[in-house]
Amino acid sequence: MKTSALSPTVIICPGNGCSQIRRSNWYGKLYNILTEKHGIQCICEDFPDPSHARRKIWVPHIRTIAEKHGSGADPKNVILVGHSSGAQAALRYAELYAVQGIVLVSATYSDLGDADERASGYYPQPNNNGKNGERNPYLFDNMKENCKNWHQFHSDDDPFIPLREAEQIRDGLGLSQTYHMLPGRSHYFDYSPELLDVVLSLC
Repeated sequence: MKTSALSPTVIICPGNGCSQIRRSNWYGKLYNILTEKHGIQCICEDFPDPSHARRKIWVPHIRTIAEKHGSGADPKNVILVGHSSGAQAALRYAELYAVQGIVLVSATYSDLGDADERASGYYPQPNNNGKNGERNPYLFDNMKENCKNWHQFHSDDDPFIPLREAEQIRDGLGLSQTYHMLPGRSHYFDYSPELLDVVLSLC
């Protein structure tokens, strides 16, 4: 763990449906531990458009937070901790902007056939003109150029996102040792000490 005044700011990017972020899932607990016990600057604030978590709203919102709160007045000096829809936003953010690190929790590759998720704008779509490839593809090369420190958490019993979806993200980012498949954690609704350990290692 770094102890200098320029340690990165942690930005918690929640899942959709969280209108009171510090009372949702583990976000408030992680925030309290980082700020009160470790003295790490952490931003854990409500996101706009919480029900739909649209890319066109969330990615610019994260940028605004980074520009305002990036450690040392540097928007690159941030760690994004993204859960569920927040993980999708973190992925797309890294296509455009540099960051110190990103921790993905319960990320998915596709919209899994859900129309509301598709409308959020994060997910690649198959070409409908008979050509190979995807529309709205993930720009993994950009992500890896803009962020050198990636961690990804998933569980084998996530009721929403099959393991194969997480593995596609893992493979796109080229992760191995920093891919953490922890059994029995569902959709990571509850606090995980392993997540804290990873965040501290990046700070």
